This record gives sequence, C-alpha cells and structure tokens, in this order.
Amino acid sequence: MNKDELIALAEQMSIDEYVYDEERGYSTSEGSPSDLAYETARRFQDIQMLPVLMDLLEQTKRLEMKRYFYFMLGTIGMNTGDVRVADLLLERLAQETKPKLITSILDELANQERVDDATDIIKYVEDSRSAIRNSAIDALGSCRGALAEDALIQFITTSTDSFEIMSANFVLATIGTERVIPHLLPLLDHPKGDVRHSALNALSELGDDSFLPLFVKGLEDRSVDVKAYALLGIAKHGDASAIQPIIKRVKTMLKRKRQIQSNEILTAFRFLNRYRQSDKTIPELFDWIIMKRWDVLFDEEQQWLTEYRTSH
Repeated sequence: MNKDELIALAEQMSIDEYVYDEERGYSTSEGSPSDLAYETARRFQDIQMLPVLMDLLEQTKRLEMKRYFYFMLGTIGMNTGDVRVADLLLERLAQETKPKLITSILDELANQERVDDATDIIKYVEDSRSAIRNSAIDALGSCRGALAEDALIQFITTSTDSFEIMSANFVLATIGTERVIPHLLPLLDHPKGDVRHSALNALSELGDDSFLPLFVKGLEDRSVDVKAYALLGIAKHGDASAIQPIIKRVKTMLKRKRQIQSNEILTAFRFLNRYRQSDKTIPELFDWIIMKRWDVLFDEEQQWLTEYRTSH
C-alpha cells in the first residue's frame, strides 16, 4: 500500500458503526467499515511499508491516526517476526509524549517476537499512570536478559498493586530465570489470590519438582484460581505422592454441579491416569465418578471417561 492508501485505511478504521443483530440479540460492529479496515491491517506483511509508515508517523498530528499507524506497524512486525519493527517502535517511544500514544507503542512492542533493548520500556514500569505501567509490564514480555528481569523483580517486591504484581509474575514466568524464584516465594503468602496464583504459576514454569510440596499445599488454598494453578504445577512436576491430594480435590469439585467450565478435572484425570496401574484407588475413583457423578460432568469430561472405559 502507498501513503494515500494507508491514510484512507486509517480513516476507515475510525468509522465505528454498530448494527443490531436480531439473531444474536445485541448490537455488533462486525462488518462495519472499521471492522473491515482492521481485518485488512491485520494481514499486513510487507516490510516495504515500514518507511512509509514511519514517514506518516512523522508527518501526522492527529493522535488517533497515529494510533492506527502504530497498529499497522506492530502488525507487520508480529506477522513477519522482523526485529527491525521493534527497533522502529522503540525509536518512536523515545519521541512520543502523549500517554495514549506511549501506551499504543508499548502495546505493539508486547506483540513483537523479540525486543533487544528493554531500556526505554523499563522506565515506564514505574510510571505514575497505571495504563502506561500495565502496558510497559506486558511489553517486557517480549524482552530477554537481566535488565528486564531485574526491573520486574524490583516491581514485584515493591509494588502494592495486586493486579500489576500478577501481570508482572506472568511475564516473569515467560522471560525469567531461576534468579526470580526467591522473590516469588514470599508472594505465596500474599493476601490477594491473584498474586498467589500468578506466583505459583511462575514457580511451575521456572522451578522443578522440588516445589511439589508447594503445589500440593496450593490445593488447599481458599482461592479457586490458586487451586487451579496448583493442579497445573502438579501435572507438570508431580509424582505418585500427589495422587491422594488430587483425588481429594476431584471429589470436592464433583460434589455439585459446577457453573463454570474449566480444564481442572481433565487435568486431574490425565495426571491420575499415569498411575492407574500402580494405584488401585484411581480406577476406583473413575468407576465411582461414572456410576455416581456422571450428571455433574461437562461433555468433554464425559467423553474422556468414555474413552477411558472403552480402552480398559
């Protein structure tokens, strides 16, 4: 696309139209000019457009138009994996002063495969504006190396915002090393479940089977999310010592009909299935569920047990 076509597409992206869909029973922007324009932009892969977009960003004064151009720039990087896009976004990050534009750039950096220099992102992790902080934390998920890791370690040990600590923990689970682990352990006693479950998830990703007792303990946590991530940790690092705690958890979950479907029961089934031949309580549990608790299972859980029953 040339410059005029990109400008026209950005203008189209700003045209929000909502149509009431009688079949769905609500209004939707699906099929609107804006929706179609975003569809087009999401397919961008032509790196020859990079200098054109940079020129447009230099020349454009309208804030919203700039945001659309940043979206296009970031999409090219996401679709191609070209690291030059991250460098261009960092170049623009050093120039922009408007909060919405800073956030837009950080959001696009978060979508890149790799960002080599975290320096300009890190300074926004401690920004006074929460939207910018959150976007900066997410953007560090595309970075690797001690600088990004140290910045997030500093953040989780000093911040008082539980949501932001949770976000930082999930990023550390992706980019962190074993150096993070001592800083995660105190967070398992944090008063907020969001912090506890995200710390447990990071320990599962960065740790080893020596942390199995912590995952088993997590099954007794008052937060359902902590229990869910504890189960995932056991599935990844567990051994036969976790069989009975898992069975107890399954029985508790199946006491009544659940309102929200999750993968917890299936995760537990698959873990227990590893030991079915060495521990008779496992086939006994499966038989009990089939006979007594079938009606409280979701379709996928019933399907798994049906396949289990026909193969044994």
